[in-house]
Amino acid sequence: MRTLQDFGEFGLLGHLGVDKTKLPPGWLGPGDDCALIPIGEETLAVTSDLLIEGVHFRLGTTSAVDLGYKALAASLSDLASMGATPLAATISIALPASTGIVWVENFYSGLKACEAEYGCPLVGGDTSSGEKVFINITALGRCQGGAAVLRSGAAVGEDLWVSGWPGESRGGLLLLESEIDTDSIALQTLIKRHTRPTPRVGLGAALLKTRLATSMIDLSDGLTKDAAHIAEESGVGIDISLSLLPVSTSLSEYSNFYGGVDLPMLVLTGGEDYELLFTAKPESREEIMGISDTLELPLHRIGATTPPEGVAKVRVTDGDSGIFELASAGFEHFK
Repeated sequence: MRTLQDFGEFGLLGHLGVDKTKLPPGWLGPGDDCALIPIGEETLAVTSDLLIEGVHFRLGTTSAVDLGYKALAASLSDLASMGATPLAATISIALPASTGIVWVENFYSGLKACEAEYGCPLVGGDTSSGEKVFINITALGRCQGGAAVLRSGAAVGEDLWVSGWPGESRGGLLLLESEIDTDSIALQTLIKRHTRPTPRVGLGAALLKTRLATSMIDLSDGLTKDAAHIAEESGVGIDISLSLLPVSTSLSEYSNFYGGVDLPMLVLTGGEDYELLFTAKPESREEIMGISDTLELPLHRIGATTPPEGVAKVRVTDGDSGIFELASAGFEHFK
C-alpha cells in the first residue's frame, strides 16, 4: 500500500489533481503562493497556512507571544511574494482544554502586534478544542493594478535575487534546540529571525509596482527547494553560485561559536526565512539596487536562469566546474 511518505506534500497535490481545478477566466488556483481572484480593476490574493505543534513549532522553544506574531507573519509573507498588500485575515485555532488563559492572552497579543505593524486586521475565524495547538491563518491581500507576480514568469537569461540573509532562521532554531544560553547580540539576532520573521511586504509591493520581478516566491521550505518551484512553474533551469551566496555576520559568528557548521548548506536549505526569491532581467540591476537602498534591505544577486536540462531544476555551482544538484534539498511534509 502506498502511503503519503511515498508521495510527499507536492506529489500528493498532483496525484489528487488539485492543480487542475477548472476556474473562471482570470482566476489562479493551486500552484502559487496565493490564489488570485479578480475583482473589478484589482485582484484579491488569498493564502491559507497551518502551524501545528510538534511539526512547525515546539512550545518548549517558542513563546506564546512569538508564536502569535509568527503565525500571521508567515501568511503575510505569502502575500508579499505575489506583490499583494495585506487587507485582512482570519484565524482558526484548536487548543487543549488544559491550556492556561495567560498563554492564550499572550498568543493573541503577539498576533495583534503583527496585525498592527502590517495593517492587517483580524476579521473572524473559529476556535475549537484539540489534543495539540493547531493554528490556521487565512490572509487576504490586494494586488494594485490588477496584476500579481507569479512563480511562472521567469525566462532564460534572467538574474536570480534573494532578499535579506537566508539561513538565519535555521541557525536560530538550532540555537534554541541546543538550549545554550548566550549573550551574543549576533546569536540573539538569529533566534529573533526564527521567532519573529519579517514578511517582506514593502519589497513585494515595490517589485509589483515597478514590474521589475518576472517571478517570485517566499522562502519557507529552503532556498533550493523554493527555487525549484520557480524553475518548474517557469520551465527554466536555475544555477546558484556558491561564491554569490550571502552569509550574514550573525551566521558567521554562529559558525565560529560552534565550529564545523556548513554555512553554504545552511543558507541553501534552511527553512522559514520568509525572505523573497525573485528573478529579473539583467538590465534591471540598477533599479533593484535602488529599491534595496530605499527600503534599507539587502538584496543579493545569487545566480541566473538557464535552459532546462535533464531532471534537475536547480544546480549549485562552485566556480570550478563543480555542480551540485540540490533541487530536492529542503523541507517537505510527509518526506
